[in-house]
Amino acid sequence: MAKPKSPLLSLGARGTIADSLTFQKRGLATIVRKKPIPKDPKSPAQLARRQIYRDAVASWNSLTLQEQEAWRGICPGLTPYQCFMSEELKYVPPLPPIPIDIGSPAIDRASQTTANYTTIDKNNPANATGIITSIEFQVQYRIRFLTVGTFYSTNGNTLKCRASEAIPGDFPTGSTQTKAVNIAVVEGDYIGFYELAGRLERDTEGFAGIWGILNKHIDPGDEWVYDFFAGDAISLYGVGEG
Repeated sequence: MAKPKSPLLSLGARGTIADSLTFQKRGLATIVRKKPIPKDPKSPAQLARRQIYRDAVASWNSLTLQEQEAWRGICPGLTPYQCFMSEELKYVPPLPPIPIDIGSPAIDRASQTTANYTTIDKNNPANATGIITSIEFQVQYRIRFLTVGTFYSTNGNTLKCRASEAIPGDFPTGSTQTKAVNIAVVEGDYIGFYELAGRLERDTEGFAGIWGILNKHIDPGDEWVYDFFAGDAISLYGVGEG
């Protein structure tokens, strides 16, 4: 709670009121601001490391007093507890990989993409940083010159290709294809593709939208201003590990 040193808003106060307003002394002035809330995204990596720390504390608490005291003097300048914890946390096992997914399900849809366009799906951006190892796509019309890549926005509808890979093959109309790839991705990236003549399945309403631009702009480093098509989605989906 806040502790006024004199009538509130007169000479000074410090602390927090109603867990929302914080009073702080800055020189001769008292300032009032919204109570800061530390960011805690509780990512899988954070949660795993917190569990490792809890396990180390539990291991210390399971020791007898004699066993705890035996750690005294092993680490100069540290208490027995500090010494034990530093050793327990020294060899932290590697964290399990984080599953990554990006894009929209490879399903039949009501419309089709446009040939000779670089098309990027705004739906379901990548949830983590790592490598896309597999893609799935639904062919609306025969595909023979497919390239798939990851993109990120540099300024609104200006998007830049981060990484891409050509997908060799002749994929017939109406087929669902799954292919192994190795494409770098960063959390928040979008998945996109280029195809000279073929088309993927596409919806034109009810989704986050897609970006498109005529011709091939899917080499790493390519950066262009795209047209945006609100409500669209394409049948291109990727998974991987972070």
